[in-house]
Amino acid sequence: MRRALWFLGLACLLVLPARSAAQEATPRVQADSVTEVRLRDGSVLVGRIERETDATIVLMTVGGVRTEIPRAQVISMRRVTLRPGGQVWPDDENVSRLFFTSTGRSLPRGQGYVSAYWVLFPFIGYGVTDRFTIAGGTPIVPGGIGEIVYLAPKFKIFDAERVDVSVGTLSFWYTPEADRGNLGILYGVGTYGTSDAAVTFGAGWFYANVEDDLETSNEPVFMLGGERRVSRRVKLITENWFAVNPGVSGLLSGGFRFVGDRLSADFAFAGATGVEAACCLPMVNFVWTFGSRR
Repeated sequence: MRRALWFLGLACLLVLPARSAAQEATPRVQADSVTEVRLRDGSVLVGRIERETDATIVLMTVGGVRTEIPRAQVISMRRVTLRPGGQVWPDDENVSRLFFTSTGRSLPRGQGYVSAYWVLFPFIGYGVTDRFTIAGGTPIVPGGIGEIVYLAPKFKIFDAERVDVSVGTLSFWYTPEADRGNLGILYGVGTYGTSDAAVTFGAGWFYANVEDDLETSNEPVFMLGGERRVSRRVKLITENWFAVNPGVSGLLSGGFRFVGDRLSADFAFAGATGVEAACCLPMVNFVWTFGSRR
């Protein structure tokens, strides 16, 4: 039973993210960050906000022009980063995850996402409060739609300038027999760094709750990942899994993320290590974000 739990839990972690939650309503502002303001007439202004009221926003543009903007004309505002030479890079709005698993960071309250892993595994999440988000979905495969359901709540427990720590769970139900119980993983994860360069470490424990008989693994699986922004639109990412159980394979992966405005795309290759070594599984993921951008 324990070996079956290990394989099931590792497969769940590779296919479906436990990536959602909420963070503070106003993101931390880095010294080199500016604000992108989108208006109803389609124009976009970039600069530093000098003053805000309920009626207006005073913005000093990158070009040195002070502009007073009626708040009613503002569609959205978000933090962007001003690079050497005056270039403005869009922020990666999916910093709450690597390829498939969660980082210690979380999404802003009021922001949501729709993701599609290999197109067949959709996932929808939304920030309910500043620290709690509920997410879930069902696979788009024959015999799976509506019958297999997965839920991934996540809660942020620590928030510092460069350190974020969260806990959560990823649970699965077979709805025709939902009263018999569920399977899943309990995890903790921490991230150190910025949205441009960071390392993430996590540990998870698999469990099976079948007919009120709860069995939990006492051997965690560990995750070590990293991310590095290399250009305006490209971020390099690696996500790697290691198990203390010698009968379970680990997994190494590497690839890149294309950073768009609302839509991002991940492309990577993964290979198993250990007893069942194999290479190379292509991984593709698309994520569209919506809602609050501040």
